[in-house]
Order: sequence, then C-alpha cells, then structure tokens
Amino acid sequence: VVHHMRKSLAIILTLLGFLAFGQENNLERIDNAVNSIELDSTLVLTEFDWTKLTGITTDGGGILKVWRNDNQICKVVQEIGLSYGRVKTVIFLSNGLPIKIIETEENFGHKNDELDYGKLNEVFKATIHVYDWENDESKIERVGKRVMSEGDCSNFDYEPIIERAEKATSE
Repeated sequence: VVHHMRKSLAIILTLLGFLAFGQENNLERIDNAVNSIELDSTLVLTEFDWTKLTGITTDGGGILKVWRNDNQICKVVQEIGLSYGRVKTVIFLSNGLPIKIIETEENFGHKNDELDYGKLNEVFKATIHVYDWENDESKIERVGKRVMSEGDCSNFDYEPIIERAEKATSE
C-alpha cells in the first residue's frame, strides 16, 4: 500500500510541476509577445477623445490610444482624468484577444490641505497576465489599494475598452 501511495504521490507532484512550469512558460510567452508589440514600429497609432466616444464627461477628460497593424488592434491605452487623479488601462492583444493588462490609479498629492495637481502618486496597480481570455483565466498581481476606481480585474472590466477601441478604429 505504501509503495502504491508513493507512486501516486510522485505522479501528482509531477503533474503539479508541469502546471507550475506551464504558468511560468505562459508568463514568459506573454511578456515576449508584449515586447514585440512595444518594439513594432510598423503599428499605426490613432488617438481619440474619450469623452466624444463615450459621451461621459470627466473633470480631466480622457484619451483612447489605439495601436494597430493592418487588420487588428495590438495595444490600447485608455487614460481618464478625474478630479482626484487619473486611471490608466493598458491592454496588449494578440490575435484580437488580450494577453496582458496593466491598470493603474494615480491620485494627486496634497499640499497645505489642497490637491497638488503637479504631483501624481500611484496608489494602485494591477498587472494581469491573461492565460485564457475566453475562460477568464489569468494571473493577477495587485500592488496598493484602489482609492476611487472600481473593478475586480476580471475580463468584464476591460471588455468595454476593447469594444470602444474596435468601434473607434473601424469608423
């Protein structure tokens, strides 16, 4: 019985090893794909006024930047200015599906009990490596705490940004 259990345990540990290694492999693959997007000088950048696209007015306005090759979007940056700071979302896509998302919230500093608009402090950052967009499988690293922004870093939070980018660049 002990020999049998030992054998089962060895098999389980081997499988776990593959899974863990698989994730590391995924991270590397994703980061390599992101690097090649960042280095691709052939991508065409288009900028849009976020307020015009959404009909939502914010204190600091907003901008949507879309990088694309001939047929698909490779990178989207959405920056929304708010009275307390800025929320920025960067989405990298491969074959039309997100592979990495970085979301940051920055708040204005304070000086003499007033907002210091010259200084932005990062209060929250989420880095999401998407393993499987369709099944919402990803590795999420969070640093800091959201102060004013909302969301739980699920696909649901980012789908509207991608749809907005697709709609804006197809018009």
